[in-house]
Amino acid sequence: MRILDYYILKEYLRAFLLGLVFLTALVVVVRLLDKDIKKFEDDMSYWAVVKIVSYRMPRRIAEIMPVAGFLAAFFVLGHMGRDNQILAMKSAGISVSRIVSPIIVSTLIICFGFAIFYNKIASPAYHLAYQLERKIPFRLNRNIVFKGVDGNLFYIFNLNLEDKIIDRMTIYEFDDDRNLKQETFAKTVSWVPGKWNLAAGFTRKFGNGMEISFSRFDSKQIDRFEDPAQFARSLKDLRGMTIKELKQQIAYKKNARQVTRREEVRLHHKMAYPFAGFVVVLIAAPIAIRFGRIGFFAGLVIAFFLNFIYWGISFATFEGLSEGGKLHPIIACWGANVIYSIIGIILLWRTPK
Repeated sequence: MRILDYYILKEYLRAFLLGLVFLTALVVVVRLLDKDIKKFEDDMSYWAVVKIVSYRMPRRIAEIMPVAGFLAAFFVLGHMGRDNQILAMKSAGISVSRIVSPIIVSTLIICFGFAIFYNKIASPAYHLAYQLERKIPFRLNRNIVFKGVDGNLFYIFNLNLEDKIIDRMTIYEFDDDRNLKQETFAKTVSWVPGKWNLAAGFTRKFGNGMEISFSRFDSKQIDRFEDPAQFARSLKDLRGMTIKELKQQIAYKKNARQVTRREEVRLHHKMAYPFAGFVVVLIAAPIAIRFGRIGFFAGLVIAFFLNFIYWGISFATFEGLSEGGKLHPIIACWGANVIYSIIGIILLWRTPK
């Protein structure tokens, strides 16, 4: 059995790696040559575009992985079926589930690896691409509007996290009726945990919609418990945030009584998506065995159709409903994986012995 497992595993992993490399190269080349690059500004150099595409490559690899696994499983098992290898194994008393177990187990292990890759490498790299595309210096964050824990509104012109300096910040404070009661402006701000040091600014107080006082200050210290890094994080495209950053963002926004639906959907998407590869292989394997000898391309069409429905339900319908508040994020992101895993297991169980 070890020799058989090794043979099946070798054929599957070879096909998987070839498919992954080919599909990734195809996507990258098309992306570089495609006039979709028109959407980049005319004065952006081609080298900058190459860097953007390179930074997005890890995310492309993670997205292509389920397709590579699906095609590898289908073609390897289909080829074995056409050559009567599977029939010979069945004649020797080896069950269908035992034949496909090396493929399914190895795919599950690959999915765990890609989950780490998707979170730790693909997401931060996507954020770098996002900054390059918008010509944002890596160390600077500009034009930040952020709601604090107590409902105060912050506007920051330029946030330098590396030097812990804010260039031009305005804080708007509101009363219980959400009427503006105070505006504080500072030309520069530095901070330590729990304390913010404001310099060269002024304070305006309001009552009944009118300004009632105005005062300047050279320096002023205020108690603030927000971390300015959280402000910068709020500017990130959710696709460029790691699981840890999303959890921090959700916790902070809940504390500030803000809606966190989109962040929660993206959080569970990041955890559920890498296992799409396992689901599609679970569907592809029994169909490839069933149709391998009698109608390979018919089986391929059926498998593609089932997976098309799977992708549509999982990432278009369920997640869209969840962002609209109609479905819990856990159900939206994991529901399709569970449903189609069950379908795959049933198909495998009902495969002719």
